[in-house]
Amino acid sequence: MRKGLGRTAILALAGMALAVGIASAGPITPGFTFAVASSSNHVLGTHYHSNTGGAFGNPAGKAEVGAFSSEEVRGLSEYNLAGLATGPAFVTFNVFKAGGLFSGVNDFPFTGTIGVYAYQGNNLEDISDYQAASVGSIGSFSTAGLAVGNTLSFDISTVYANALANSWTSLGIRLERIDIDPPTLSGAWTFDTFRLTSTDDTNTVPDPGSSLLLLGIGLVGLKAWRKRLG
Repeated sequence: MRKGLGRTAILALAGMALAVGIASAGPITPGFTFAVASSSNHVLGTHYHSNTGGAFGNPAGKAEVGAFSSEEVRGLSEYNLAGLATGPAFVTFNVFKAGGLFSGVNDFPFTGTIGVYAYQGNNLEDISDYQAASVGSIGSFSTAGLAVGNTLSFDISTVYANALANSWTSLGIRLERIDIDPPTLSGAWTFDTFRLTSTDDTNTVPDPGSSLLLLGIGLVGLKAWRKRLG
């Protein structure tokens, strides 16, 4: 009886390792993502760096943040609130590239701080969203140690609930560099796969190597158990 229970426990450990490896946040709705740059005054947006029209040949759905020569670039994502219910909400996105959308002048990362802000959206990509009035600071994060494929989440439950209570059609999220003013030629980061999730997905999913390591521990334990049985 005890031997059977021991084997079951070890197999359960291996199964838990696999389960941890595929855990993910509960999706609420995807974001509509784009990037807008300013001219040299850094106050007003003047043109897109990423949009559905394929600005400058760049891919759509990318939120570039940083500087391009004398321009500041901000990443934006809007969420259609139609039919959504109140509850916990996080804005979640991935690191797409340690660099910008243009080769050469900003195609390298910077070490600094990016702020996350909310604004009232309209489910459209508008150049004016670059300077749209913020309805709240969501938080900020350092780019130090970021790597392609990293996932970040920020709790927007209060802003999300207020948007629903006020019958907004859309909630916008803006990423902008906040540690230098004005920005200089200093590189960029690019993010994508923006979505609203019901749980915090930051650092919750181990890389495949971690999952395989946990599974390996379980299998080694199972082998040792069998060896003890003779």
